[in-house]
Amino acid sequence: MRAFFAQIDWIRNTFFFIFYFFLIAGLFIGVVMPSLKDFQENNANYRREIFVLKQINTQMENAQKALLSYQETHKTTLNAFKNKPTAQKIKQQLSSIFMQVDVVKDGEPTLENSYKVQKFIVSGRLKDINALYDSLSQISTLEGKLRFSFPIHIEEEKGELILSYRLNAYYQE
Repeated sequence: MRAFFAQIDWIRNTFFFIFYFFLIAGLFIGVVMPSLKDFQENNANYRREIFVLKQINTQMENAQKALLSYQETHKTTLNAFKNKPTAQKIKQQLSSIFMQVDVVKDGEPTLENSYKVQKFIVSGRLKDINALYDSLSQISTLEGKLRFSFPIHIEEEKGELILSYRLNAYYQE
């Protein structure tokens, strides 16, 4: 066995071992390390994207829940936007209070916050001021969403009130 070990050139083999070791280490550092660094960066970016995506999904689910809750609590108000008030409906409803009533469209419908707005001019004759209050409360019972536009013009003629005001009707198509 001593003869076997005596035949080995230890200095040359040690030199080759050190050379191959540094060659492999250099290849590892030159080729594998940049790929490993790219992999780590891509993995970190991927995990960051997954985290942000989960946050966005959570926020979207919360917003959807809030929207459904809002729609449930305000169901009647939101359904009122589906009804399109017409001049005939308004005139028919107010004819029980006014002695003479006329409802006229004031221009074409306009778009306001994703709702269409049709403006009406309501004019007519009333017996007294209590009938005015009744007409204002009667407007709130109409189908659809209606809003008064001030000023309300009131004149007196022969013991009767001549009334004129604007209504804005909001609806969706």
